[in-house]
Amino acid sequence: MNDSSPDFQPRSRQVSETSNGLRSRLLERCADLTLKRPITIVVVALLAAVAGALISADMLDVDADTNSLISDDRPFMKTYRAFMEEFGDLEYIYVVVDAGDPADHPAAESAVSHLLEELKSEPGLPEIRGRISPDEQWRMASRAMPLAELEALLDASGAFAPILAGASPSELLEEADAELRRLVGEGITLDDETTRTLGAKSLFMLETLAAAPPRTSDHWSSFEPASPMRSQYLRSSTERMYFVEIMPRKDYGSLAVIEKPLARIRQVIASVQSTHPSVQIGLTGKPVLQADEMAVTRIDMTRASIIALSIIAVLFMIVFRGIRRPLLAVLAFASAFGWTYGLATLLVGRLNLLSMVFMLVLVGVGLDYGVHMVARWNEARRHGGAREANRHVMHTAVVGNLTGAVTSAGVFLLALLTSFQGLRELGLIAGLGLLMCLVAMTLVLPALLVLTERGSSPTSKKELQRVDRPTGHRGRGISTLVIASAAIACTWFVFVVPEHLRFESNLLELQARGLESVEWEHRLFEDDTSASWFAAAITDSIDELPVMTSKATMEPAIGRVMSVLDLVALPSPERAMARGQLAEATRRPPNAPPAMSTPMESLRLQQVAGRLKSIAIMSSQRIPQEETRRIEALAERLEAQAEVLSYPDSEDSKTLRLRVAKGIERTADALQQMGVGANTSLRASLPAALRDRFVSPEGTYLLMMQPTENVWNHDAMGAFVSSIRRVDPQATGVPITQYESMNDMARAFTIMAVGAILVVALVVWLDFRSIVSTLLCMGSLAVGILWTLGLLALFSIPLNLANFFAIPILIGLGTDSSIHVLHRWRDMQRNGESRYGATLRAVTLTAVTTGIGFGALLTAQHKGLQSLGWVMAIGSIACLLSAVVLLPQVLNVIPQRLREAVLR
Repeated sequence: MNDSSPDFQPRSRQVSETSNGLRSRLLERCADLTLKRPITIVVVALLAAVAGALISADMLDVDADTNSLISDDRPFMKTYRAFMEEFGDLEYIYVVVDAGDPADHPAAESAVSHLLEELKSEPGLPEIRGRISPDEQWRMASRAMPLAELEALLDASGAFAPILAGASPSELLEEADAELRRLVGEGITLDDETTRTLGAKSLFMLETLAAAPPRTSDHWSSFEPASPMRSQYLRSSTERMYFVEIMPRKDYGSLAVIEKPLARIRQVIASVQSTHPSVQIGLTGKPVLQADEMAVTRIDMTRASIIALSIIAVLFMIVFRGIRRPLLAVLAFASAFGWTYGLATLLVGRLNLLSMVFMLVLVGVGLDYGVHMVARWNEARRHGGAREANRHVMHTAVVGNLTGAVTSAGVFLLALLTSFQGLRELGLIAGLGLLMCLVAMTLVLPALLVLTERGSSPTSKKELQRVDRPTGHRGRGISTLVIASAAIACTWFVFVVPEHLRFESNLLELQARGLESVEWEHRLFEDDTSASWFAAAITDSIDELPVMTSKATMEPAIGRVMSVLDLVALPSPERAMARGQLAEATRRPPNAPPAMSTPMESLRLQQVAGRLKSIAIMSSQRIPQEETRRIEALAERLEAQAEVLSYPDSEDSKTLRLRVAKGIERTADALQQMGVGANTSLRASLPAALRDRFVSPEGTYLLMMQPTENVWNHDAMGAFVSSIRRVDPQATGVPITQYESMNDMARAFTIMAVGAILVVALVVWLDFRSIVSTLLCMGSLAVGILWTLGLLALFSIPLNLANFFAIPILIGLGTDSSIHVLHRWRDMQRNGESRYGATLRAVTLTAVTTGIGFGALLTAQHKGLQSLGWVMAIGSIACLLSAVVLLPQVLNVIPQRLREAVLR
């Protein structure tokens, strides 16, 4: 029965006789090997799989850094990495406090202060910045204040020594009064350098004693060291949004790069928000957007995998009416999985955020080869034993699998021709993985089937009648109707696709709806289009910054332009000399005591006030009116103090004495900080919150340029990048790396799509050695892809950087289905059969499982993954219909001459 079945043996013999000679001999050797050495094959395969798994577990790195997706040899990436080495990582997490409209600044500042206090107690957050302290502002003062004011301050340097030494209020008042009496005695000639210095010294002392109320201006033109200096907060250009910048420890060796610190930050935000209900607090920034995207993606992929595997398992059991053979296919597939991990470790050494997708590719494509093997094995086992079935699958399923695997692997390996590093690594790993799946399904699966089914009887004829339905002969009327309908659909889609199919380049639109980080990124752009985006131009000379700033402000796509010159004045020899003098004059004696609250005499205060008024009147024609008003205001404050001190036991008098002592102490601290800043480098004198973004440790200077438009839009980003490069061709920053990498990715996908068509056509021709057969397969593929694009346009599903990757995959899958159908049709014609048998079922199952595997992503929250699910589901169905419905009908009606060309 096994050797003389009229339905089985002629088919196997005929296929063998007409197959390519070399391929036929190789397949015969594979058949002999799996029959004679099945245990050896299985043991070697499993050992190799275990070795691959162990090697990968020990040596395969996970690289979650998005910058690793871009090739280091790309010029823009070299520039960016040099910038990162120079200035460090400037991709911060941003805690945003919305002060509201109208803005409630006191509430926002209180919330920021609370956030800073809570966050600084958290481990894993080495850098937290949200405001500039008074001490930091004073250290910057000698570089920030106008040179004339700095020189005027030096005129009063004679007053610094007693203040820094901790002189009491009465001692300062006495010394100031002595200077004033000397000035009056010398005729008050303020144009004379000596008298001007004396006047500046006495006025500085008296202003220190006047204990002015908190300053209302943050400009250095209102220099009042005794007045309390307010902390300055990091705010947007509209001053509505307050920022706390956080640099967490980033673990790129894990997919959860900042998962733990991010969770703690969110807990702190929730706690602070509950105590500050009048403001809104949120979280965003590139690291948060990436972390949220990764978290959502992991959930989506896990859920989709569970759904897909459950449905596919049920389909396998229904189609194959059992679980043993499908499980053996899965076991063979698992060995290929282990081999692929081992190769990935040895050849690449890491998995990046894109190459991790290879697992999904192997599940969606590599397992299909096992489906065809099991389908053909089932078919053969209905007529013969395991030996005959083994030879049958070698000359039928393996032939189609070989062409399909080479085309699919070739499509992925085309990524090596692109410049996008993440895609290169994915292409290499996925391409080799598909070839490993081919090897596993060609050798390991037949060996497993031979081991488990030796000596078993063929399947009953009853089952044959139940599962083998005639599908080959169709009436010409039905074929004509199907072909005409397909032609009409193609014609309609040709006009629909160009008009309605669009490409979505805004990556923010691919994120899941409702993500806090995405919502706050939108809010930032509504408040200030620059948000957290900036480009950087670097120069070695601070003198070049004004020229670069002028060029940047002339570009309409560039908005806010910032540099260290927004904080300090342009250096000059005169300022350097003045800073040196200030550093020398502000050296505080060691162990200087705090100012004593020794009471000032009310009478002396009144006398000093009177002398000031006399000086103001006598000098009104010689000094600026503004200076005259300053002297008069000081005299009035001293008179007010004299009035309060005339009642020495009153509470007001006690409070005033404490205020005066505090004012002297503040002045001494301010002078000391100014001296520290004057005596150190420019970078060291800058506030910590701004230092890294403007001056590098090596002393180079950064010009920060922000966009006027929302650069999540690709066109706006392109205009911004062009403007940046007109300012400085060597400029860099995230906008440039993202813009160029998106262009690289789009070009890579285009190269892969076009290259895939050429590779597929070549491989199909090498398989069939027939132009007509090649055109039939490629025509079926073209129809399937056109239907896919047409349906996407019809349902308003745009292509994007997440789903465009599906097109090369569909080219490989669509061709695979057509190849198997055409191979079966050739067998039918040679053997005089009228049935496609298990082939259409296998092709349908592989397409459906692929569609389900990717289609399960329709449940994803991430809109990019969801769109990938749509494209793969629609594409799988479209290519399936083209291969199993349209292609057989075309084969039914092709002329005899073409039919003979296909059969050669």
